Amino acid sequence: MKKSEIVYNYICDKITTDYLLKRLQEEANFGVDASEIQEKFNIIRNNASTILNDLLKEEKLIKINSRPVTFIPKSILNKLKINNTSRVFSPEEFKTLVEKNNKKSDIDDPFKVLIGFNNSLIHQIEQAKAAVMYPPHGLHTLILGESGVGKTTFASAVYKYVLLNKNTNSDNFPFISFNCSDYYNAPQLLLSQLFGHTKGAFTGADSDKIGIVEKAHNGILFLDEVHRLPPDGQEMLFYLMDKGEFSRLGETSKPRKSNVLIIAATTEDPNDTFLNTFLRRSPVTITLPSFREKTIDERLEVIEKLFYYEALKLNIPISISPEVVKALALYEFRDGNICQLSSEIKLVCAKAFFQHLQNNEALNIEFKMLNEEIKGNLFNLTIPPDVKNFLSMFTENLIIHPFSSFDKNEILTSNIDDEEDLYDCINQKMEELRSKGLDSNEIERHINSELDNHFNTVINKFSSDNLNIRKLYNIIPKELVDSSASLIQLAQNRLNTKFNNKFFFGFTFHIYSLLKRLEENKPIKNPNLAIIRRQYKEEFKVASELVKMLSDKFSISIPEDEKGFLSILLANNKSGSNPTDNTIGIVLVCHGDSTATSMGNVANKLLNVEHIISVDMPLSAKIPETYEKVKLAVLNSNTGKGVLLLVDMGSLSGFGEKIMSETGIKVRTISNISTLIALDTLRSVLYQKSDIDTIYNSIINMTAPQTEGEQKKKAIITVCVTGQGAGLISKDIITKLLDEDHKKAVEIITINYFDMENNLKSLEEKYDIIACIGSLRPQSDIPYFPINKLLTKNFQHEFIKFIDTKLISSSDKTAAQDPLPKNAYEISRDMLYEYVKYVNPKIAIIVIKKFIEKLNLNNEENSEDNLVDLIVHMGCMLDRCVHGDFAKFENVEQFKLKNLEQFNTVRGAAAILEKEYDVSITDDEICYIIKVIHR
Repeated sequence: MKKSEIVYNYICDKITTDYLLKRLQEEANFGVDASEIQEKFNIIRNNASTILNDLLKEEKLIKINSRPVTFIPKSILNKLKINNTSRVFSPEEFKTLVEKNNKKSDIDDPFKVLIGFNNSLIHQIEQAKAAVMYPPHGLHTLILGESGVGKTTFASAVYKYVLLNKNTNSDNFPFISFNCSDYYNAPQLLLSQLFGHTKGAFTGADSDKIGIVEKAHNGILFLDEVHRLPPDGQEMLFYLMDKGEFSRLGETSKPRKSNVLIIAATTEDPNDTFLNTFLRRSPVTITLPSFREKTIDERLEVIEKLFYYEALKLNIPISISPEVVKALALYEFRDGNICQLSSEIKLVCAKAFFQHLQNNEALNIEFKMLNEEIKGNLFNLTIPPDVKNFLSMFTENLIIHPFSSFDKNEILTSNIDDEEDLYDCINQKMEELRSKGLDSNEIERHINSELDNHFNTVINKFSSDNLNIRKLYNIIPKELVDSSASLIQLAQNRLNTKFNNKFFFGFTFHIYSLLKRLEENKPIKNPNLAIIRRQYKEEFKVASELVKMLSDKFSISIPEDEKGFLSILLANNKSGSNPTDNTIGIVLVCHGDSTATSMGNVANKLLNVEHIISVDMPLSAKIPETYEKVKLAVLNSNTGKGVLLLVDMGSLSGFGEKIMSETGIKVRTISNISTLIALDTLRSVLYQKSDIDTIYNSIINMTAPQTEGEQKKKAIITVCVTGQGAGLISKDIITKLLDEDHKKAVEIITINYFDMENNLKSLEEKYDIIACIGSLRPQSDIPYFPINKLLTKNFQHEFIKFIDTKLISSSDKTAAQDPLPKNAYEISRDMLYEYVKYVNPKIAIIVIKKFIEKLNLNNEENSEDNLVDLIVHMGCMLDRCVHGDFAKFENVEQFKLKNLEQFNTVRGAAAILEKEYDVSITDDEICYIIKVIHR
């Protein structure tokens, strides 16, 4: 992608309508200047200014003559519905233009702000529009619905609709809202509020008073909780609705006139509450659905919007775990509907904000923050298949940003425009390369690289926090969105893969653009069709099938060239995709605030997936609470092939059997987990394609001593189409990353992609190939990393760790068994600082060392790893004992009898620990110590 396109995309992403309006409101500078581009993209200021001015000439940007000069996307004018062809404005001119336009066309239909306006509320909105526009003055209306469903909000939208469509204002057409329940214990005072009173009408009536009926003359009177009106009040209201007349309390003179449209709301059954005379004068009855009656996508939209309001108040991005979103969406909220939901969201945000202030961390909404009833409901209910499929989209945290565009349509719309620009870009690139005299092979290589980069960009433009199908429905025809979903399902089955949410959006926009180009008779030639057909054989077959389905569905002829583009799109997803639907799940659980998360993130990043689900167990967490979280993680990760449960120690080891008995899911537990074991487990799951028991057994035996023999040298392969392009660049980057020790241990080999199949076998005989890097994924199980990852500092750091783990795992037998007790104690102490809360690791290590020496475990038979595991276990055990949170051992008496001699020996040595910490160590804990010693 050209530098100018990257800069343009950056400006479009930053300058949203909400951002712009907020900056204008604050009277602050808006837009992007050359200095910002210079700093962001590390280019000199003159080049930054040139790029911005070129985009201005291309009419992609607008120039604001502020100090410094800034630029905003021209597309912002369309989004603000401003019809102006100027390219340069002063700040004052632009602000005036926006303010004038906002007053003129604030919103074309006030009902559109209601969630469900085009779905669950269609019929209700049609009723309301017909009622208020009925000549001459509209029809009185009764709104029914449970508490908290939004009756007041609906009535407010009705009023705004009248203002807009009758071309009037609030002075000429007032809106008075009154809640009858505020005075239901004082009927006389209630009627006084409604109709007014004369001086002396009742005790305390010291002067005449105007009622709200009189104030609402020629407008709308909204009466909430109208069932609180006493019978005589209903009679008076009926008379007003029938005759347009009323009298103040205590008034005997001629009745007063008031032309008022009544909108009444109630939570009760009208037939049980109101007089027939009142009901007959309310010909229109509108029933609003409860939260549980809304569609699942509408419920999610309500949840997102309520969190958005909290983000605005706090002015902090909010990160919500997918389990929280699902639990809130599935809970019925019978007592207060959306109001009750809003209260729950405010409460969890308050909890998260408190933690944010204490720890200075991001504002995270976690599952444990919800109340017990809402959490329990998620485990107890049976989710309908269609709802389950929809919720399956939510696998990542939902990020809500303050002052970001809530509906995010502008982000999605800009991606459509970028997709169209691609094809013109390819034609221009081909002409440019031909003019330089490049041969066909070089042109193919350049265009192929352009296409790969483009389709990676298409997918990666979408962030996880705005991936929701309903947003697609807003800007792309529903029929096309649904068709894309069907095509993706077919492709997943054919390619035995699973496409992530980002791919769903990228694919849908590509199909939308494809059909749009063909409709406008703008087909495009694919110069790389032959090489793509060879390079992506399976994807090309699937693409051909998809093209046929599209042709049949939309009755159009799709050129052969489009199969090539679709093939690359499918292949690019596979290179960075999540594991397949049939892949064994992995759940990683460790004691500590972030141990599991850190370990899982390293493994996921190194293998470029998001497959391991991590569950942290802080020392303050209760075992039942952690168990429910682990059970939910297992349920979410299971695809029918079973789940590998990786745990560090203690009571976590027993979770697998219990989950298996409760859910029927096949779970295999691997204890004493480390980052290296997690990494090898993930690699085995992704590449071996074996059943769960085979992988489980291979991991269990992974640390067994290896037979002696000459070890192969480690190698990293860098690959590209020619062997002279991206491969050489990859080699150069890696060489600069490695220190001298790494360079001695690892050889870097660059090869041609098309020669790899022939060369790979001979290379594997000579080398232990630990990774492949380049622009194309080889047809091999070797861990593959795209070249663009190497340009990221974070990934470079993780990649070095990856190399280290490979070198450590192959260190010779003698080194692995060489006892280093001092180092073991130091390592254990550092680890315990992360794990424990109630004991001082520095002191604990000294006491534990006495215990180990008492049992003579500090010998050559124990490797450093075994010693570290034992020390860490002992430290965490002491921490639990001090806190009074003892672990339970299954069949403890049976185990004691079987290991009686050793049990007594360990029990005797444990006196050292009990005396130092003044605690009693249970038999269960002694049994666990024996298990750790003899694992």
